[in-house]
Amino acid sequence: MRLARWAGILLVLVLLIPAFVIVALEEPRAEAAIPSDFALSDIPAGLLPVYREAAKQTCDMPWEVLAGVGGIESSHGRSTAPGVHSGTNSAGAAGPMQFMPGTWQAYKVDGDKDGDTDVYDPVDSIWSAANLLCANGAGEGSEDRIRDALFAYNHSQQYVQDVLNLAARYRAAGSGVGQGADATALLANPNLVLTPRARKDLEDRIISPKVVDFLAWSVQSHRIAVSVLKTGHSEFVRGTDRRSNHFFGRAVDIFTVDGLPVRDACVPCRSYTEKIAALSTGRPDETGMPWADMAAVPGFFNNADHEDHIHAGYDS
Repeated sequence: MRLARWAGILLVLVLLIPAFVIVALEEPRAEAAIPSDFALSDIPAGLLPVYREAAKQTCDMPWEVLAGVGGIESSHGRSTAPGVHSGTNSAGAAGPMQFMPGTWQAYKVDGDKDGDTDVYDPVDSIWSAANLLCANGAGEGSEDRIRDALFAYNHSQQYVQDVLNLAARYRAAGSGVGQGADATALLANPNLVLTPRARKDLEDRIISPKVVDFLAWSVQSHRIAVSVLKTGHSEFVRGTDRRSNHFFGRAVDIFTVDGLPVRDACVPCRSYTEKIAALSTGRPDETGMPWADMAAVPGFFNNADHEDHIHAGYDS
């Protein structure tokens, strides 16, 4: 009896170990891309959250790929071509995401939860397209699997490339901070405005390469004004005996974004900060900013000292 009991325990362990190993080795998904300015202007405001939610809730596929399909198929339902709003096109496809009848029946989803699945309803159509793409591997992470899923959606390599090109335009410039930015080129960039002391810090090469990379990434999509890098900042964090990252040349304070002072009501300032939060690599270890609701992001904080600027700092 004792031998049988131990045999049973061993059998359970053998069955559990592979599952545990799979979970332990599974890589976390990259954070979702922040919409670019082009995405915000091209995708109807009411549909952008639908693309993002449908992509996330089905298989955590990249929302911008799903939106790319909607853009190529019907310009997000704006097209007046046959089949988009009624009937079918010459190939028999219908709706803003252009479903063939049999495919629609197999993958249709009631995206707006109104009790009906309508191929001409943009929300139902987008959720159904996400369902179809996921069934063909779009949520598995690799670009090859996304290409396969798009090819299954429309058997054309040109179509696949068109969707991916549009998806790339929908992502905010740079999903991660690059390495090895050139300080000399950065000093000449018109999107970077520097106080005299901050400029001298960069010229003297006393600023961390991480901060230089961060600034180079920042000016890809915004015009920012820097008040202080190292020189002129207090040695210690206010009210503590902890040395500030500014003291080591590992931090930057930004006081305007796209010509507007950093304040709670500044829309481009908020957009820029959301892009910082979405960085997959090179995100600052600490980010102070005026928006209390963003303090839940790891490393983000809001206090009275950071109501008029964005602070980004890196630990050693």
